[in-house]
Amino acid sequence: MSELQAFGEGISPEMRALAQALRDLFAGLEISERRYAARRSYDSSTVSRYLSGQRLPPWEFALNLLNDIAEMRGTVPTAETTEMLRALHHAALRSGKSPTHKVQLLQQQLAVADEDARRAAQRERWLEDTLRDREHRVRELQLQIGGFRTGPDPDADRTRLIAEIQQLKDELEETREAHRQAEERCERLERQLAEAETRQRGAEPDDLVAVGPGPADIPGPMSAGTIIHGDVFVNTSSSWRIDEETVGSVTVEVAYQYRNRERRTRVNGLLVGPTTVVVPQLLSRTIEVDWRITSSDGKGTTAEIIEYGPEPFVLTVMRLAEPLANVVPSIALGQSTMPGSQLLVNAHARDETGRRYRHSGLLEVKGRSGPWVRVEGELPVGLTGAPAFHVGTGELIGLVAKRLTDGGSKAHLIPAGALLDLEALP
Repeated sequence: MSELQAFGEGISPEMRALAQALRDLFAGLEISERRYAARRSYDSSTVSRYLSGQRLPPWEFALNLLNDIAEMRGTVPTAETTEMLRALHHAALRSGKSPTHKVQLLQQQLAVADEDARRAAQRERWLEDTLRDREHRVRELQLQIGGFRTGPDPDADRTRLIAEIQQLKDELEETREAHRQAEERCERLERQLAEAETRQRGAEPDDLVAVGPGPADIPGPMSAGTIIHGDVFVNTSSSWRIDEETVGSVTVEVAYQYRNRERRTRVNGLLVGPTTVVVPQLLSRTIEVDWRITSSDGKGTTAEIIEYGPEPFVLTVMRLAEPLANVVPSIALGQSTMPGSQLLVNAHARDETGRRYRHSGLLEVKGRSGPWVRVEGELPVGLTGAPAFHVGTGELIGLVAKRLTDGGSKAHLIPAGALLDLEALP
């Protein structure tokens, strides 16, 4: 068996982790790259680049390799192993910045959403059939009770079935809502995938990184490194260390509702682990509210506060009832920021009618006011809590705390260093 090629220089930690996992699996086959390439109808040089981290493989390659090693051992891949490898592949996709990586990531997300939709549809059909069967049985028992009594105790059976019917109706309502949300997510991902594929066809490899409109949508000439506020376009990958997808993946919507009230208030927060979120303190500690946290892919869960940070920022740490993600990208904290630095946000905001929408844009650092970071840019209502990342370093600079003018063009950030004062962070 030939020696595997060494890891390439400058690959991301996420890409290295995936490549190492694939190398560990491949070593179990005890054959050469060339022989495996022939077995699976791959090009041998392509297999070599996949295993050295020089190129991101499609998910099918990783899954085939996992199935091949399991077949050789006379087993089947466990769900835990498959999900671990999928999480590594997903993280590597997120770390990539090319249009191809964007397309692959959306394809993977669409496949998962489609699976969720199909499972929800199957569960919905089963519940509908079961509910009809129980309702038919109740009618039969009603006839027995009305004068054609047979069997030991139709009254007790009827009472039990009525309770079961109510449970089935409740579960059916929840399942229909889950099915609807899964279908909406599929439609949204299909639109995003179509747009990403269009950008991919119009882009040369490593030529541009687009997290907004493509070059054809922006009038006028564009010099290297151009940044347009609101929607963001960067046509030199060397100057861009963070993208919308990554920022969005660690930005969650935080909704809170006073007990016995219907209206919810919504802000943003920072996902620092699968079950941990940080937000600025929003309310007095004595006020009781219900919390719900929703990730960028629409997955939601309840939460509870487990820590309040010290003054003057008083960040709040929340523990989630269920994980929102298998893998959360690692976050580097920016300890100092020069005036003029550009920061990227990708969070929920509100328009003039109160409608929530996904907002992405750039903020410019203007300086400091005491411990606060002072920024200026497009700051719509509802952006409170949104994490802001330095476009040049990829570091977290802070969380949007409050706007300083009614027009929404200026705000303070809670500096990222305040997170170091929190003891409950993972």
